[in-house]
Amino acid sequence: MRKELDEALCKDFPTVFKNRHGDILETCMAWGFECGDGWEPIIREAAAKIEAINKTLPENQHCVASQIKEKYGTLRFYLNSGTDEAYDATDEAERKSESICESCGSPGICRGRGWYYTACDACEALRK
Repeated sequence: MRKELDEALCKDFPTVFKNRHGDILETCMAWGFECGDGWEPIIREAAAKIEAINKTLPENQHCVASQIKEKYGTLRFYLNSGTDEAYDATDEAERKSESICESCGSPGICRGRGWYYTACDACEALRK
C-alpha cells in the first residue's frame, strides 16, 4: 500500500493501528499494510467501526490490528483481541475483498492457480 494511504489510516484510526510502527518482534503491523491500494476503502470502513468500538472500551481492552495482508486472494484483518462487533467488522471486510480488485478498487474476481489474487479485468490485462 502506498505510504500516504498507510499514514492516513494510522492518523485517522490511532487506537486500531497504534502498533503500526511497533517492534517487528512484537507485531506484524511493523511491516505495514501488506496489500494493494484498492482495498484501502475496505480497511478504512472496518477500522472506523473498530475505532468507534474502542471509544467505548477501557484502553487496555482496545481492539488493535496485529496484521493486515492479502492471503489466498483476499484480505486478512487480524486483531490482537476484540469484541464480537469488531470481529464482525473484520469478517465483513474480508468478504468484501473477495469481489474488489486489490490494485485499483474496481469490481473484481478471484483469479490464479496456486497463487491467488483478486483483480478486475483491466488490472488482469496489465498483469499479463
